[in-house]
Amino acid sequence: MIDHKNAGVDAVVIAGQTVADFLREHHRDLLGAVTETLVREVPVYAALPRELIDGDVRRVIDRTLDLFVRALGSEGRVPEDDLAELTDSAVRRAEEGVPMDAVLAAYFRGSRVATEAVVGTAGPADLGSVQRVVVIQLTFLQDVCAAVAAGYARHGRTVQAEQASARHALVDVLLAGGDPRAAAGPADVRLPERYLVCSLLVGPHPDEADPSVNRQVAERRKLRRVREELERHYAEPVLWRPQSDGALALVPSSDVVRLGQVVREVERAAGTSVHVGAVTAPPEEVATAAEVAVGVAEVARLTGRAGGAHTLADVALDYQLRQPGPAGAVLAARLDPLDDRPDLAETLRSYVAAGLSRRRTAVALGVHPNTVDNRLRRVAALTGLDPTAPADVPTLRAALVARSSLGP
Repeated sequence: MIDHKNAGVDAVVIAGQTVADFLREHHRDLLGAVTETLVREVPVYAALPRELIDGDVRRVIDRTLDLFVRALGSEGRVPEDDLAELTDSAVRRAEEGVPMDAVLAAYFRGSRVATEAVVGTAGPADLGSVQRVVVIQLTFLQDVCAAVAAGYARHGRTVQAEQASARHALVDVLLAGGDPRAAAGPADVRLPERYLVCSLLVGPHPDEADPSVNRQVAERRKLRRVREELERHYAEPVLWRPQSDGALALVPSSDVVRLGQVVREVERAAGTSVHVGAVTAPPEEVATAAEVAVGVAEVARLTGRAGGAHTLADVALDYQLRQPGPAGAVLAARLDPLDDRPDLAETLRSYVAAGLSRRRTAVALGVHPNTVDNRLRRVAALTGLDPTAPADVPTLRAALVARSSLGP
């Protein structure tokens, strides 16, 4: 007779026999029953190669049955080292393309088969033991499910990292003017006939001016919202490269009108203005198109145009003024007297960008309108060009555009 009182915490007894002894005695039969149940009841497992079923899957079932026997002595908890085995197994299933829900279903089906065998011998006097087995089983499955989820999460992070790296490499090839076909496969990208090569200049979010908010976090959150909203509107991957004040995005489309509608949604999601320079180009001409797109976006923002999608045709005159040449250099030099007065240069840029509105300029700079007036008069005195005189405004605007091509 078994001394159940002194047999240890694993001595859960049903029909006069410990559950642990029952499972050890019927281990081989349960191993076969669970294996065939998975093939019969879980469609994904029914479609797996028989070599996999009889190999790795059967070994995992064998190991899990042993783990459950051991877990009877720890109220269902599984040691970390043993859970690591199950996590590694889940990673292998993920690599083979077996969905996580199928793996979880397999563990529950196997648990059901073992439990039915155990409680099938129970009588009315074994109710307490049956209840305890069920509690232990649920705790065991909790640990197992967590291990499976960890395995799939690990695999997902690896795949995402590899895909992100491959897509970065693809962008490098496209921007270098190379042949992107070899790089497209590892990146899991189907090259479109044409890309919308987009340079995005994202305005500041109000959170960035709040001293109580981490500015770097606010900037990253803003760019994340921009990217997520842009990607949401396109079925194929949008390739992305962060840049100063924004990003370069390769949108798999040639529909500029739709892009304009999408950018409006992007601005709402970002909570700020987004100036986009957009140029359509086949993959092999992305490098050249990117240079033009950057210039279009910069000119659109500099000249006070509203946020949205802008093409070269929209800013052709200002874009041309931005190009290197003797006339551009002469125009840019007209603003040299402001080099030592960054406050005046900033006021002039804001004034032009605000559509020559004193009030909007004052709001943008956070100063009184009278301060704007005083600074504009000083600009006129130093440059000989009066920002408030209609005849001088085109030259000042052209000088700003030409000067922007020189950089800081």
